[in-house]
Amino acid sequence: MMDAWGGAPVKTELSALEEVNSSGPQEKNFENRKELVDLLKHAVKTTRFYSSFDSGSFFSFPVITKATIKESYDNFVSDAFERDSLYEMTTSGSTGTPFTCLHDYGKKKSTYAEVLYYNGMIGYDIGRRIIYLRSVVEECSKTPLQQFMQNIYLVDCHDLSDAGIESLLDRIRELSTRNGAMLMGYASTLDAFRDYFRRKGVAKAEGVKLYGVASGSEMLFDDTREAIQQAFGCRCVSRYSNEENGFLAQDLFHNNEFVINKAHFIYEVLSMNSDEPAAEGEVGRIVITDLRNYSMPMIRYDTGDVGRLVDLSTDKGECYSAIVDFGGRRVDVIYDCYGNRISPHSVTNLMWRYTDVNQYQLVQKDESSYLLKLNVPDAFSRDQELIADLMKVLGGESRLMIERVADIPVLASRKRRYIVNECGMHRDDRSAEAQ
Repeated sequence: MMDAWGGAPVKTELSALEEVNSSGPQEKNFENRKELVDLLKHAVKTTRFYSSFDSGSFFSFPVITKATIKESYDNFVSDAFERDSLYEMTTSGSTGTPFTCLHDYGKKKSTYAEVLYYNGMIGYDIGRRIIYLRSVVEECSKTPLQQFMQNIYLVDCHDLSDAGIESLLDRIRELSTRNGAMLMGYASTLDAFRDYFRRKGVAKAEGVKLYGVASGSEMLFDDTREAIQQAFGCRCVSRYSNEENGFLAQDLFHNNEFVINKAHFIYEVLSMNSDEPAAEGEVGRIVITDLRNYSMPMIRYDTGDVGRLVDLSTDKGECYSAIVDFGGRRVDVIYDCYGNRISPHSVTNLMWRYTDVNQYQLVQKDESSYLLKLNVPDAFSRDQELIADLMKVLGGESRLMIERVADIPVLASRKRRYIVNECGMHRDDRSAEAQ
């Protein structure tokens, strides 16, 4: 009703998602698509960064990264909008690089439509309950009234010890008993549930009534998916999304075969070593153009992820485009100084308030010693504040040192490990980045 009063922007976007995403694979000559043509004209006309480029030649636009935007931030902001009217979207640094981008009203509503569209694929409808397992910080928290009004409940998953998981199960059971709920969480959190069910048995999930589970942020292992589906008796899907752009893809037909959101984005896969298209069948860098963000145009944005873009067919002969061989993030398991397994997102979400950090990496050296590597501007002076925040996560008896570095190298997969466990303590080797 509120959407209808406001001109139905969410309903309009939802209709576009349903129509465009079901219309076959991404077109080969996408540079002639009207939405892209309009975006390029807008970017050239209203931003300083793009003002010198030819709006009629998509491939003349440069490939950009988070670093490109951070180095020339104001030049990316469109002068067609009042700055105070825009919404800040801050990534928590789950690739080791905290980042804030701006969304206009239209982009924000298109993201709402994506929530309805992708959650709807696993049973969600407006008004049904969602339980969101995450490391809750002030920047992403909701008041009790907001949670009640939206029927979205944030449950802090900082503690992933057996006792912590049992507490989480009790809370999920409490929230889902009456009318069921959808569960959203990090893949690493679901890994911890998988390990717990292996030790304790899936009977520990009795009384939990879920109609779907959606995983994101890192790679979802097949055995984790199977364990979650067995324990909760519902479908579990993996989602490819980020804070700066929204819902990029979701696996629908086969595990980790991510069907793209071509209604809202243009997808390219470029060579690992140049900005030329990757050879057919070759894994390359995933580069997207956001067709909905006019306040901070993100044209040919290198997501930092790798994969192959292929056209596939369902058993019914329906064609679609999907990202396969996706190099999703994997993270090490780390523990606080008392030996309790903790969510790596307790660290990344803490970084919401440190957007002036260029890169970081937290290394667990032994049971209670940690090293934080920081790539920061010379003027950065918040070391002690950052140490105090991290000590709350790692435990009051932990020993934490900071090392300033010029760069934190990426692996062959182009991933930068932001959490590293060097002490081997209860380590699950499968969660380490493949070298």
